[in-house]
Amino acid sequence: MLFEVKDKETMQREIERFCRFLAQNQVPDERVFDSRLVVSELVGNVLCHAQSTARFHGEVKDGFVEVCVHSDKLFVPPKTSRCAGVYEEHGRGLFLVDSVCAERTVTDEGAIRVRIRIGE
Repeated sequence: MLFEVKDKETMQREIERFCRFLAQNQVPDERVFDSRLVVSELVGNVLCHAQSTARFHGEVKDGFVEVCVHSDKLFVPPKTSRCAGVYEEHGRGLFLVDSVCAERTVTDEGAIRVRIRIGE
C-alpha cells in the first residue's frame, strides 16, 4: 500500500491509514505500535531534515512488516545509530527505529527499507 506525506497533518492521517491496513492484515497490536513508531520517525526525518515530500510503501510479507520510505530529495540516515546523551535534544529516533526493526537498509534508489518481524 502506498502513502504520501507532505506535512505533519498528512503524516498523521497516512500513518493512521497504514495502521488500519496492518490491523486488517492481522498484525498484532505490538507490531502495529512498532510500525507506527518506525514510520513516524523515518517520515518525520524526511520532512525535517530533507524538507521534502515523503512517500512510503508498506506491506505484510513473509512474516515481516516491510516499509520503504522514499523522499523527493535524497536523505540517507547514518548506517549505524547511537542513543543520544541525556542532555541532547535530538538523536534518539533512529536508535529507537533500529531497536524494533530486524533490518534497516538503503535501496539502490535511495529509499530507506525496514523490516519488522511480526512473530517470535
